[in-house]
Amino acid sequence: MSEFQSALISEFPKRELQDKLNLFGQFVGDWDFEGVFEKGTPDEWRVPGEWLFSWILDGSAIQDVFICPSRKEREANPHPDAEYGTSVRFFNPATDTWNVCYGLYGAMSVFEAKQVEDQIIVRNKDESDGLNQWVFSDVTANSFHWQNRTSYDDGGTWCVNFELFARRK
Repeated sequence: MSEFQSALISEFPKRELQDKLNLFGQFVGDWDFEGVFEKGTPDEWRVPGEWLFSWILDGSAIQDVFICPSRKEREANPHPDAEYGTSVRFFNPATDTWNVCYGLYGAMSVFEAKQVEDQIIVRNKDESDGLNQWVFSDVTANSFHWQNRTSYDDGGTWCVNFELFARRK
């Protein structure tokens, strides 16, 4: 492992933060998923992907790599709207929420995340294009459901842009 990798990647969460870090720490590891676009419409299509989570920065944060379609699928069947991005997630003790930054080629978004009942709601900080959320639900040790959704009426109704069903590798 290079010096950069060993300085970035951590094997475990920081002990004194472990309880707070478990909200996203439960996802640390490698996941395969089936993504669904236009669900329930004649234009519905599905794509395999992968989502990889790791402890970083001396175990004080979590970084993930989101790959859709998966690396294997990209080789066999390239998609014009493919996404290969990363999130960095930091717990903020002052607000008891998470600060999340997601970036990919040509774009970056900033979110705030917190647990709401049995879901994890990740909400965009800039609402100029509507209220956007990423919602983790039905979370178990080996699976979860995730949605990217938008509301143009302050959360009254939601349009699901994309959803996925993940299984731990």
